[in-house]
Parts: sequence; structure tokens; C-alpha cells
Amino acid sequence: REEDKGSLDSMAGGVFVGRHREMDQLKAAFEETLGGHGKMVALVGEPGIGKTRTAQELATNAGMRGAQVLWGRCYEAGGAPPYWPWVQAIRSYVLERDTATIRREMGSTASVIAEVVADVKERLPDLHPPSQIDDPDSARFRLFDSITTFLKTASSAQPIVLMLEDLHWSDKPSLLLLEFVARELSNSRLMIVGNYRDMELNRRHPLSITLGELTREHLFDRVLLRGLQKHDVRRFIEVAAGIDPPSGLVDAVYTQTEGNPLFVTETVRLLIQEGDIASGSKAKGGTNSWEIRIPEGVREVIGRRLDRLSERCNEVLTTAAVIGRQFRFGILMKLIDDVSENMLLDALDEALDARIVEEVPSEVGLYQFAHALIQETLSSELSATRMVRLHARIAEALEEHYGEDSAEHAAELVEHFAQAETVLGSEKLIEYSLAAGKAAFEASGFEESSRQFEIAFDAAREHEADLRFAEILAGLGKSWCISPSAGRVTQDGWDLIARGFDLYVRLGEKAKAIDLAQFPASFGRIRGTAGVLGQALELASPDSVEAGRLQVRYSIALLDETGDPAASQAALDRAEEIAIKTGDQQLLARSLVHSAQHAWTVGDYRKCADLGIRAFEVARAIDDAYTLVRVGPWPGRALLALGERERAESVIGESLAAAQRVRHPVSIRQNLGVIAEAQLTKGDFASVLATSADWTVRDELATTGPGDMARAETEREITDRDELIARLTAFAGTEGTVGTIAAASAAIIGHIHADPEFLELALKLVDKGDPAELQLPRSSFPREVVVGLVAAAQGDEQAAAEIYPRILERAGTADPRVFLPLDRLLALLAVTLDRPEEAAEHFENSLLFCRKASFKPQLAWTCAEYSNFLLKRGSGTDREKAAALQDEAIAIAQELGMMPLLERVLAQREILKA
Repeated sequence: REEDKGSLDSMAGGVFVGRHREMDQLKAAFEETLGGHGKMVALVGEPGIGKTRTAQELATNAGMRGAQVLWGRCYEAGGAPPYWPWVQAIRSYVLERDTATIRREMGSTASVIAEVVADVKERLPDLHPPSQIDDPDSARFRLFDSITTFLKTASSAQPIVLMLEDLHWSDKPSLLLLEFVARELSNSRLMIVGNYRDMELNRRHPLSITLGELTREHLFDRVLLRGLQKHDVRRFIEVAAGIDPPSGLVDAVYTQTEGNPLFVTETVRLLIQEGDIASGSKAKGGTNSWEIRIPEGVREVIGRRLDRLSERCNEVLTTAAVIGRQFRFGILMKLIDDVSENMLLDALDEALDARIVEEVPSEVGLYQFAHALIQETLSSELSATRMVRLHARIAEALEEHYGEDSAEHAAELVEHFAQAETVLGSEKLIEYSLAAGKAAFEASGFEESSRQFEIAFDAAREHEADLRFAEILAGLGKSWCISPSAGRVTQDGWDLIARGFDLYVRLGEKAKAIDLAQFPASFGRIRGTAGVLGQALELASPDSVEAGRLQVRYSIALLDETGDPAASQAALDRAEEIAIKTGDQQLLARSLVHSAQHAWTVGDYRKCADLGIRAFEVARAIDDAYTLVRVGPWPGRALLALGERERAESVIGESLAAAQRVRHPVSIRQNLGVIAEAQLTKGDFASVLATSADWTVRDELATTGPGDMARAETEREITDRDELIARLTAFAGTEGTVGTIAAASAAIIGHIHADPEFLELALKLVDKGDPAELQLPRSSFPREVVVGLVAAAQGDEQAAAEIYPRILERAGTADPRVFLPLDRLLALLAVTLDRPEEAAEHFENSLLFCRKASFKPQLAWTCAEYSNFLLKRGSGTDREKAAALQDEAIAIAQELGMMPLLERVLAQREILKA
């Protein structure tokens, strides 16, 4: 009964809850963290249920155990920049550490994190900007990976408990970062504790989506916080009022509040404040008026407590509530009429004594409401007219307060200028929403940049012919193109970019138009890209480096949008010519990268390999990370298809190392894809499954991984036919080479198992490939492999005769998307066409290729099929050679665990014995 106010507050939501099993769960999770097994815990409850107090008790406990506790709080009213809770947490860490420690623990991630957390740049002023990444989505990945790496590194020296408060108010980028970090917690000493109100969520709420993702991957523990028990309520009344409370009072408070800690606290304080409980009277327990005076809801009890405050105090608090959960003394002084500094301090002291507000220790003159519901209660009592006028005054006061730094607080100002647009007009709203959108985009907060640019777009409709509107169109278009969660498709985004480009041109802003045309997002086949880039080339100086970069981008657009390989190659040749003429090695490297990709697309694999190697050499000389990370997959696959495994693995290894060094996710996935394919051709099936799972986990079937996995599983045994069929069908999609890869995988599986359902699926999927109107040669896709395998399996002479000459053009190589030696397929087709001499020659060539390139599974299949052919031909030494081939096939099948092949060859062996 001698506790001070601090411990009384703690009792309201911390100590009571902490006596129950919930606190034991948190402590157990913390023990796991100390042991190097990072954890994420979600504290879930209703408003006022004591989530924050419970988190504070855990923080206190963790601090006593030597952990560093970092806090980040989500902001309800808007106006906070992207990643705000993470920024607060990292900022507090940085401000408490010396520069040597910061430099050591952040390492190469410091320059990336500094783009979002300005305090890092202030503490380490000599930081160089991070290397440029043209793909915004990859830039965001790098930011996420940098923050995760830093937190894990820092926690290795001292355990870290990161508290994220009020996640139901979090911005979407912060939640995406939470998903990313949660996946990396294992083997760290980092514990994340987030709290949220479950009653705030519906199934479309961003937090609901995040929780769904985390739940599916079993990445967090949920701790449900419910109301206090009746004996807890009794103890609280005893401590707060200094009485032995009668059972009727305890029952009434408990029944009405349902044990909600905030409601219990506010109700008991109100009853004491109004004299219904005689504080300090230990004999009788006060009067009985409380029996009819306990409020029906927490908002009512808060309202009645506010009624007990002076009129001046209520006026101050109402204005403060419109500012936000936190507010500054200096801003209030500008907003409250006819009040001196002392009078305002008196009003705030009154609110402090009543525990309506509290001072924020980190900044003198900064206050916050004790609970969000108090702020909500105050602001909800205002009329719409008064609310708008208050927002107008707050907007102007904040703008004056920030002065020359107003642009740095643009997001906060937008919230007030938007509410006051009918009073203040749209000029300032356009100015600050445009600034906030640009800042969010630069910080990889694409969802927030979309929101801010949309506000600017709506506010600027009457100014559709000025420069600001062009900037809004450009910003909104770029945000939509790379933010699927914004609810827009790429075509919508590009259409806005095209409008912005046209407006820049009309306004004479040639440089801005050219820069916008080079926006580096990967569009795929959408309308209008080639047209805009063609116009941009007319604006640029013909022999300038700028024109060269546009030519590279133009070549990609031409190939994607029109499928014209000749025009696309001409643009690349022009880019290379400009690079050589100007001496710009970076432009040369990038033109070579895309020329290599172009050669790959049209099926010229030797040219692809040579150009890719040349691009590598130029990139190494100038340390061009962009080229090193982007070029690898093309020459890597081409060299593998040509049977030059050692060179292929060297190229792809260097490219992967560069991609990992600069944290470029697209290139990491692409390079891992080629590694999985190399593993598949070598027969390392276990590694194929591990690598493919790693690089497809966040890629939503956008690459060949599922096909590789299906083939690796099938070579060993076909596990679940229905699952494999469903996987390949889903993997096929509706267009692009992905569909033909799935089709080829299905054809190979059907051939291995003589399974007609897979062969039928292969023919069905093959027509979902690239649109027929594209002018690309069909040999650049594995369509012929599908048709050829099905024709051989079904003995279809007509189909075999039609496809044989097209496959013959690529003899001596492997198909570079499914890595089937084409001489092996030619041999099977020749058998179908009853051309035994040609079949034998192709089988021999396939053996040579597979041995040179270490294609062990394909070598085993070639041996088995060649043996079968020789047994049927039965001339000369065919039986002896067939037996030797069977021995080799059996040895490889046993070594690699290729059960379907082993069964087939053993059956042949029985025939040979007979």
C-alpha cells in the first residue's frame, strides 16, 4: 500500500498480467533468444488490455538480463515516413553507441540504412552513397537485407529485444520489412515483440495479411492477453484507494469492465475522483453510490474523467488531440488563444496529475496522451467544421515551426493540409504531398509513395498542364509499376508515365522527359514502351551517352513489345557504337549484357557466351556491379548448353558472388536458377531440391525452379503424380517461356515413365508459350523438345519427320532451358523414323557430349536407350556393346539413385540374358 504512482501504473496492466502464464511464455521466448534461437512474439488484446505494460515488464526483465531493448511505435494519425517504427528503433540504437561500434556493426550496410535513418548519416558523415541499383524492387530488398543483417550482427554482441507497438496502425512497408526480418531470426539473438489490437483487424487489413504469411511459415508465437481476474481487480482497488474493498464494489467493477486493465484503472480513478470511493478510508470502504455510477463503457469513463478537469485544460487537450497522439508545447502555444506560457503549463500540469497525458523523456516539451483512446475520445467530440479549422491552424503552425526544414516533415504536414483543404486550398497540399511522395519513393516505401502521389493527383486536377502535375504523373506511375499491393497493374503505371513524359515534352522539359523514359522497372510486354523510348531518342543528342542508354532500353522494349529481333539488335549495335565512340565503358558493359541476352533469346548460344564473357571483362575493369550481377545467367546457361561446364560454373559463381555482395535479389534468384540447372545435369538431385526451394520461396513461380524440382524428384522416383501435374500446370502460367519449360518438364517426365497423362499435359501446355505474333525463332524455345519427345514416345512418324530437321540444326548442344542433349533426342526420332544409321550416329554423339559436359543422368539414359536400340538391331557385336552400355547405365543409376531408369535397364538385362 506504499507503492508510488509509477508502480500503480505498472499494476494497471503489467504486474497483474505478468503474474499469469502470459509472462511465463514471454520469458521462455526470451530464454530461447539468449540461446541463439531468435524469436518473434505477438501480444494480442483489446484496447487497454495491457499490451504495452506487459511489453514494458518484459523489457525491464530483458534489460536486467543484459539485453538491449529498442522501441518502435506505429503512428495512428498518419504523417509518419515509411518504416517509422523501425527508424525509431535503429535511431535509438545509433544514438547510444559510439561511432566505432556503429561502423563495426553496420559495416557495408551503413550506407544503405542511412538512406532511411538519417541519424546514421549524421553519426558517420564520411559514408559514401550505396551503389546504384536500377530496379526499385531490388533496392527495397537490399534495404531489408541490410537492416536484417545489421540487427543480427548487433545482437551477436548483445542480445536485442525489439518492441514494435500498435502494429494495427503500421504502414505497409514496415509490415513487409517485419515479414522479411522474421524469416531471418533463426540462429540469432534477436527477439521481436509486437503488440496489436485484434478487434481492429479485418481480413483485408494489411496486418491480417502479414500475420497470415507469418502463420503459414510458423514464424511467430501469439500470446493472447485478456482481462484481469476478479482477485486482481480487488488488489488494484485496494492499492489505488487504500481501502479493503467490499465484494459488491469488486463485483460491480469487474462485471462492468470485464477485467480490461485500462477500463479498471480509469473506472477506479473516476470513482475516487468523484468521491464514490473514499480514498484512504480503511474502515467502511466508502459510500454505496458506486453501485449506480459505474460507467457503461471506457469512452464514457474517460469522458467523465475529462469533465472533472478545468475548461482551460479541456480546451488545450482537445487541440492537442487533433495534432496527434504526441504534441509539442511550442505548437500548442501558437494554437491556444489568450494564454500565457505559465497558463498553458498549468493546464498541462493538471492533465499530467490526472494522468491524461505524460511527458516523453526523449525530448523536452514533447507530450503524449496516456492512451490512444483518450485522444480518440477528445477528438470525436469536435464538430466537422471546428475539426477542419483546427487542422488548418495546426498545418500553418507546424509549417512555421519547421521553417526551412518543412520539406523533411512533408508527410506530417500533408495529414493536416489534406483535412483543411476546404479552408486553405490545395496549393500547400500539392506541394507537400508531392515532396512526401518523392521522399517515400527514395526510401523504398512504394505503398506510401503511391498514397502520397494519389493525394497530390486528386488535389492537382485543376493544374493538369503545369510542371508539378507532370512530376505527380511520373511519381505515381513509377509507384504503381513497382507496388502490386497498391492495387494497380503495370500497364496502368506505364500509362501514367507516358502521360508524364508527354507533358514534360509539351512543357519543354526535355531532360526530365528523357530521364523518365529510362525508368528501369521491368515491364514485360505492355503497350507503349517502345513508342515512348523512340520519342525520347529523338529528343536526345544522337551520339550522347544518354542516347546510348536509351538505345539499350529501346532494344529491350522492341523485343518484348514487338518481338522484332532485327530491330532490337540494331538498337544494341547502335548503343555499342556510341559506347566505343564516347569511351563510356559502363555503357559498353551494359550494351554487351543485353546483346548477350538478345543472342540467348534468338538461340545463338555461342554468340551469347562470347558476348557475356566480354561483358564480364569490361565490368571487372571498371568494377561495374550492375553488369556483373546481371550478365551471369546468360553466358552461364549458354556455356552449359554448349557442354563447357567448367567455364559455365566459373561465370555463374562470379555473378552470384557479385549479386550477393550488392544484395540484388533478382540476380541472386537467376544465378541460383542456373546453379540448380547445373546440379540437375550433374545428377546432384538433393542439391537441386535445396537450391530450387531457396530461390523460388519468394518468387511466386516466376522462374524455372519448380520444373527443376519436378525433374529431380522424377529422376529418383515419381512420388505423387497428381501433385506433379498440378505443380506443372500452375507453373505454366498463361504466356512466356515459363510455360514451355513446364511443358518440357512434363514431356521428360512422361518419357521417363511412359506416362500418357504427362505427355498429354506437355502438348497442352506447349501452346501456352510466347504469343505467335512475335517474330522470334521457335528454336529459341523448348517447344521442339516437347513435340519431339512426345512423337518418339508415341511412335508418331509424321510428327517425328516434321520436327527432326529443326532439331538437327542444334545438334551437338543441349537445349539450354531443359538441358536435354539434342543428339539424344535426334537418336530417338531417328529410331521412330526407322533410320538406324543416323540413330547410331546420334547416340554416339550424345555419349560424347554427356561425357565431356558431365551430364551424368543424361549419359545414363543415353546408354540405356542406345542399348535398347542395339538389342533390337542385333547385328555384329551389338549384343556385347549393349551389355557394356547397360553396365554403365546401371552403375550411374545406382550411384545417383535413379530408380525408374534402374528398373528399366534391369528389365533390358533380362531380355539380354534371354
